[in-house]
Amino acid sequence: MTRVHDYPGAPAGSAPPPGGGSREGLDLFDVLALAWAQKGFIALIFAVLFAAGVAAVLLLVKPSYEAESRLLVLLENDPTPSAAGAGGAFMLDQIMQSESELLGSDAVQRLAIQTIGAAAVLGEPVVGDADRAARKALQTGLSISREPNSSALIARYEAADPDRAALVLNAVVDAYLAYRQQVLVEAGVSTLTERRGQADIAVREAQSALDVFLTSNQLANFDSDKLAAETSVSAIQDRLRLAAAERDSANAGANALQARLANIPESIQLYVENGATNLLLERRVEREQLLSRYQPGAPPVVALDREIEAIEGLLAAGGAVGLGQQRTGVNPVRQAMETDLATRRANAQAEANRVAVLERQLVAAQAEVSRLRDLEPAFTRLSQNVTAAEATAGLLAGQEAIAAARRSLGPGAADAVRVFDRAAPPLQGSSLKKLALIAVLVLSGGVALMAGLLRGYWDAYLRARRPAYSQPTRYAPVSMSVPAAAAYAPPAAAAAYTPHPPPVSYGDLPILARVAERRA
Repeated sequence: MTRVHDYPGAPAGSAPPPGGGSREGLDLFDVLALAWAQKGFIALIFAVLFAAGVAAVLLLVKPSYEAESRLLVLLENDPTPSAAGAGGAFMLDQIMQSESELLGSDAVQRLAIQTIGAAAVLGEPVVGDADRAARKALQTGLSISREPNSSALIARYEAADPDRAALVLNAVVDAYLAYRQQVLVEAGVSTLTERRGQADIAVREAQSALDVFLTSNQLANFDSDKLAAETSVSAIQDRLRLAAAERDSANAGANALQARLANIPESIQLYVENGATNLLLERRVEREQLLSRYQPGAPPVVALDREIEAIEGLLAAGGAVGLGQQRTGVNPVRQAMETDLATRRANAQAEANRVAVLERQLVAAQAEVSRLRDLEPAFTRLSQNVTAAEATAGLLAGQEAIAAARRSLGPGAADAVRVFDRAAPPLQGSSLKKLALIAVLVLSGGVALMAGLLRGYWDAYLRARRPAYSQPTRYAPVSMSVPAAAAYAPPAAAAAYTPHPPPVSYGDLPILARVAERRA
């Protein structure tokens, strides 16, 4: 089946010229046709690349062996001071993380290399810095993991030789146990002793700074002095309020007495001696004497009665007022009120003086309280330094005692880790040859297919177009139009003129590779 297209000047159903028209691009059928046309070339390239890749994989990719060891961490026997948190999964995670860091530390790796030697780790002699190369191999091949909520550590080491993998991993585990004993017991006691000495020095320095602060501010005990100053302020305020009340009371009483004194005379009549009164009294006494001798109707008694009545009538009519002897003097009521007024004024003055004194005392007490409050932050900081230093010293003292007791128990005191599965040479190794072969297969096929498509495109299109543009034409120039070329050509030539170049044979190309030039 041949796909034909129409183009200007070509008969219907004819194949397009190689260099004429406009092309839109290759479709899937064209790509498949190009690949099929170059199948031999693609197969050759694929065979060469695949053979080279297989040889490289077989020579370079070596199987690796992974040794495995399991360690059990006993949490209840953990000798570390203040072991990482309190309770539950948090403590477990903290302790297991610490043990993992210790197992994979550089110190443990260096100790393992010193124990078995760098050549045993590498499996071959190394020119140059063998220890550095051995440490790099250890860091690359060693891995540590654990299951969630498990107190077991899983250490793995991968090497090209099974015996070497087991040897190196066991050396790392033994170095970890030895280094753990050294860090937690031997080095711990000396470190704690040194830290306790530093803590004691810090306590003395903090206490000395606090004493200097109290002495420079004339204080014996800051808390008690502050409490006394605040209590004094409260007491002075109470006394001041009482004195002010008594002063106001005394002034009010004095003012009231002063107002009353304005209505009281300064002097009064003490007594008045009048003769009519005395005469009346004598006549009454005389009448009583006469009644002892006479009857009430006797003439002497009756005469005396008339005289008494006359005297009483005179006194009743006021005829004797202002007559006789009179005596005046200081009014005793006013005198008593003036005395009371003076007393009240004296008391008011005394209370006023007392109020003034208490106010000065209150100002001084409040100033002292304010000074102590300004000093309180510095005192709090210094006292907190003392408290913290004492707490640290006490904690380190307890830790030092515990560490010393553990050291006296012998080398097994810090043995809180049990190796319940030591590393053995693995029976089977793991290799990446399968994956490498698959990768080589895919890469070789892709490269071969791409090379075949490029070669087919070059042969089918670029070379097919080159003759049409490279052959000279006997007719009008390409830039001239067809009618113009026919007009200037000889009659015989014009009759034989064809606007199309000679057709190119596509017999060597697959049918699907004959990509038609489509009309724009």
